[in-house]
Amino acid sequence: MEKINNKAQPKPSKAEAKAKEHLISVGLYGRSVSIISNAFRLTSMIRNFSEKNLFKEFNLSFSGFVVMWVMWVWGDLETAKLAKNAGIAKSTLTGILITLEKHGYCQRVPHSDDARRVVVHITPAGEELMEKLFPKFHEIEDLAVSELTDEEFETTIDSFRTMLNTMENFINNDKSKS
Repeated sequence: MEKINNKAQPKPSKAEAKAKEHLISVGLYGRSVSIISNAFRLTSMIRNFSEKNLFKEFNLSFSGFVVMWVMWVWGDLETAKLAKNAGIAKSTLTGILITLEKHGYCQRVPHSDDARRVVVHITPAGEELMEKLFPKFHEIEDLAVSELTDEEFETTIDSFRTMLNTMENFINNDKSKS
């Protein structure tokens, strides 16, 4: 069922308006600030809500959930690749893995070709956790986008993909200069 776009658009929050006012006053405001700061605020709200109302029951932090999700989707990964895919530092991953292993959700095993390297394996208990947990997290994702019209939904997907592609190209070009 397609939603029709006859709704009033929300006004900026007090926080957004205050930030915009301040940045204009110091000559640093650009439209990108509204997009990036709202994306940050939205993901922070989802993260905090999820930790408090969902992950707590399973003794998981949001970062722990992301690590589990990456393993659930991609399978066994070396720690460096797992940390990169989860968007965290390798040193942060170590603490998360200690917690996940304590609960039986994953297991670190030596790499088959090089004992200095470590591969992380999701256990059956970890698979079971994600099969139970992800649908509940997905309900939160669905709630976050529930007021978008079909057109807004598709435009948002396209816009975020464009921004991600722009940053990936920038970062990859910046790395090639090093």
